[in-house]
Amino acid sequence: MIDPRYSNTHGWNRSASGIALVYLLDEGSVFDAPLDKIWKYLQSKEHQHPSMKLISREFTGNTVIITAERSVMGRTIRVRIKNTLYPPFGVLQEHLEGPTAGSRAFVYYIPKGDKTGVTVVGDFRIEGADEQRIKDVVMAQLQQVFDEDNANIKKMN
Repeated sequence: MIDPRYSNTHGWNRSASGIALVYLLDEGSVFDAPLDKIWKYLQSKEHQHPSMKLISREFTGNTVIITAERSVMGRTIRVRIKNTLYPPFGVLQEHLEGPTAGSRAFVYYIPKGDKTGVTVVGDFRIEGADEQRIKDVVMAQLQQVFDEDNANIKKMN
């Protein structure tokens, strides 16, 4: 959902490079696993995404910088994303390189008994895309990543 308070029509919601940022809120997804299992998964070798070709992972404390290739708007591109883990609350994502550079989001994990809710909130940009295209691409990628994570979590003991 695009929050109209952050719509680019106001002109002030821009990255340092002047490219429009789109505020997105994605809530309502639920993993069929408790919160502690989600955190075990996030730090395990099972945490892989078939939609991305992993090039490298650099770990420093509670931070991991991932370099990968993925499809964005029909093109295979290289991205570099810094993930800072704040257990048990969530993960801060900062897009460092690629057409999404400058995007930032926080992924919240909400305990719901033997399940875990997921809410993503952030400012996103994609070089060369308008507001609606950014929304469509980001929401599709969020759904794809959730589906891959959910499948991987179900395979864990």
